[in-house]
Parts: sequence; C-alpha cells; structure tokens
Amino acid sequence: MSVDPKQRVKQLIIGIQQDCGRYAELQQQLLRQHNLLAAHDVNGLAEHNQQQTQLMVAVQKQAQQRCQHLLALGLKPDEKGMAILIAKLPASLQKNVTSQWQQLEQLLHQCLRQNELNGRLLAGQIETINSLLGQEQPYGQLERFPD
Repeated sequence: MSVDPKQRVKQLIIGIQQDCGRYAELQQQLLRQHNLLAAHDVNGLAEHNQQQTQLMVAVQKQAQQRCQHLLALGLKPDEKGMAILIAKLPASLQKNVTSQWQQLEQLLHQCLRQNELNGRLLAGQIETINSLLGQEQPYGQLERFPD
C-alpha cells in the first residue's frame, strides 16, 4: 500500500510536533537521571532507566519514519532534505514547520548536552569507586566483564 506524498508530508509534520513533546519529556528525564546519579539512588535509576528506554524507543521509531518519508519523497534523510521539504511547503505552513523543526533541533541539542553531563558524572563516580578500591584505571579503559 503506497502513501501519497501529501499524506507523507502531513505525517512528517505531525511527527515533528510529537517529537518536540518527546524530546521535552526526555530532557526532563535526563535531569531526573542526573539527580538520581548524584544521589546514588540505584533503585530509582533502575526504574527510571526503564522509562527512559521506552521513550527512546519511541524517539528512534519516529526518526526512522521521518527518514523513510523523506526518502520516499525523493529527499535525503538529513537536515538538507528537511530544509528542501520545508522550502517546498505552502507559505502558510513554512513558518510554522520551520519553527517546530528549529525547536526540535534545539531540544535535541539540549538533551545531548544533558546526556553528556550525566555521562561525566557517572565517569567521575566510577573513577572515585576505582580509586577507593585501589584500582586506578582511567574511565574508558575499564576491564570488560565476562558476558
């Protein structure tokens, strides 16, 4: 069953709107994760990470759909492809979709920064634990545990 181009564009726009909500939620979850890491709340982290994983599955699925729609419309599944699509939209939609796309990009970058901060916090905790245990291996050179 083939989807007509107008329907694909509509689904793309709806997906962008939904992703803005998802990334706003992810940003809140990453902040919560940071607090849980700082508090060494292992049980809270275990529960939290399950919720965050579910959200990430939805984000990845939407990104895959966006790529499929762009490819089906003859565009590259990247920022340039999206810019070309937006430029082809009726003027009445261009401004709104451009704004939503920019908001999505901004939220994505905020989530990436928070995720990096969380990773640094976790790396610091691992180094502290290793130091306390007398195992001063730098993070990234940790021994792999057997599977």
